[in-house]
Amino acid sequence: MVDRSQGADVFGDDRSEFNDYAYLVEQAEDGLYMLDEDGTFELVNEAFTELTGYEREELIGTDVRRLLSGDDYRNINDEIRSARRSSTESGSFLTTFETKSGQKKPVEIRFSLLPTGENSEYKGLTGVARDVRARRHREQKLDVLSRVLRHNVRNKINLIVGHASVIEGADDEQYTRAAGKIEAAADDLMDLSEKARTAQTEVSFNPSEDRQTDLVALLQHVAVQFRRDYPAARVVTDLPEELPANTSKSYRIAVSELVENAIEHNPGDESVVRIRLTSTDAEIRTVIEDNCPPIPETERRAINEGQETPLMHSLGIGLWLANWVADTLGGELQFERRLDDSGNRATLVLHHASTGG
Repeated sequence: MVDRSQGADVFGDDRSEFNDYAYLVEQAEDGLYMLDEDGTFELVNEAFTELTGYEREELIGTDVRRLLSGDDYRNINDEIRSARRSSTESGSFLTTFETKSGQKKPVEIRFSLLPTGENSEYKGLTGVARDVRARRHREQKLDVLSRVLRHNVRNKINLIVGHASVIEGADDEQYTRAAGKIEAAADDLMDLSEKARTAQTEVSFNPSEDRQTDLVALLQHVAVQFRRDYPAARVVTDLPEELPANTSKSYRIAVSELVENAIEHNPGDESVVRIRLTSTDAEIRTVIEDNCPPIPETERRAINEGQETPLMHSLGIGLWLANWVADTLGGELQFERRLDDSGNRATLVLHHASTGG
C-alpha cells in the first residue's frame, strides 16, 4: 500500500488530498509515480514496481535515471521544460524503461507538473507509466505483414504468370522447367501465408499461456523435426541435461524460424546448423549458429530498429517472427557473425524474470 505518512509529508498543505485517494492509487492498473524537482522518486504504487521489477524501497529516494538511458533522460527533460512553458503544464511521450532484470520495456509516460511554490519554482511532477509493448507489437506486426505480404505476393504472382505464359508454347523441357518454378512459387506463397497466420494468431502477450517446459527436450524435438524435413542438412545440438523454464509455445516458434532460416538461405552444398543452450543466474541464451553467408546489414538493422521498409524483404517474415517472440517473452534477439567468420550466430536471450527462473 501507499505509505500515508509519507504521502502527507510529500504533499504538504498543497497535496493533502492525496491521502483520500491512496487506496485508488494503489489499486490502479497503471504505474503511478511522483518525482521531486531533482528527478528523485518520492512515491510509486504497486503497479509501477511490477512494471520496473524494483521493490518500492529500491525506488523511493533514487534518481529516475536508474530506469533510463542517457538519451531518454535528456528527452524527458526536454518534455518537462516544454510543459513548464505551456499553459497545460502536462505532457506525454514514449520512452524505454530498463527493468531490474535488464529487460527493455517500451512505456508511455503521461505527467502533470506539481503546483509551483511562491517563486513559481519547479517542484516536481506526478504521472502515469503504461507498458505499451503489446500495442507497439500489434502496430509493428500489421506494418510488417502488410509490407512483406504485398511485396512478396506480388513478386510470386508475377513469377507464376510469367512461367504460365511460357508453358503455352513450350517444348517438353521448357514446360518441365516452367512447371517446376510455378510449383516452387506456389509453395513459397503457401509458406508465407502460414507464417503470416502464425504471426497473427500464435505470437501474443499472454502470460496465462506460459507453462513450465524443459527447454532441452523441446530443442531436441526441434532438431529431430528439421533432420526429418531437411535430410540434406546437418542439425547438431550442444545442450545440457535439462533446463526447465516457464515459457510459452512461442519459444518453439522462434527457434524453428531461426533454424529454418539458416537452412533455407544456405547456398552451399551442405547446410550445418548448431543449436546451443546456456544459462546463468540472470538469463537463458538459445544460440543458433550456421555456415551461411552474412545476413544482410539492412535486414539486421530493420529488425533491431523494429522498422520494415520497402527495400528490406530478402529474408521475408521468419526473422521478424523470431524477433516478435523475443519481445513477447521479455527478451531480445541478437545477430552477429561467428568469430571465425564461418557463419552467422542468432541468440535468443530470455531473462530469468520472464521465464520463472
